[in-house]
Amino acid sequence: MNIDEYRIATVKDVPELVSLINNSYRPNGSEAGWTHESELIEGDRINPQQLTDLLDRDGSTILLGLNKGEIVACVNINEESGAIYLAMLTVKPSCQNFGLGKEMLQLAEEYVENQYESSTLNLFVISERKELYDFYLRRGYQSTEIISDYPANAGVGIPKVVGLKLALLTKQIS
Repeated sequence: MNIDEYRIATVKDVPELVSLINNSYRPNGSEAGWTHESELIEGDRINPQQLTDLLDRDGSTILLGLNKGEIVACVNINEESGAIYLAMLTVKPSCQNFGLGKEMLQLAEEYVENQYESSTLNLFVISERKELYDFYLRRGYQSTEIISDYPANAGVGIPKVVGLKLALLTKQIS
């Protein structure tokens, strides 16, 4: 399995992306890959309006990775008050463990390096997701020791675990 095409998402990609993101983050049944968070959070990760808003927001870009025309991976890059954030790194569960997450992360880092003045990337990881936290540490991200509460009112799912936290990681790219 590989990515044979990259492009920036458009509004026409919303239905396919919503399905990919929700099935990857909160799968039902046997399709779960190793990166899901179903045991921690229930409900949709994103809805069509939220995704459309991300696409319309100044400073927000969603990069896509495709295999034979199918979207199999994505990552969102947001600029907020001069800071750059990566979010929603997603790989279709049946395509995980082929290096596509690493490939999309590398693509996002190169995109940021070429498109923005900031050389610092930031991302939030649910601190209880040790395997994902460690994935980013292996890619050169470092803990900032900044921890915040999971945004239960943000419309990105309802915590099943009391006291869920987000850890801020950062990486210098240039």
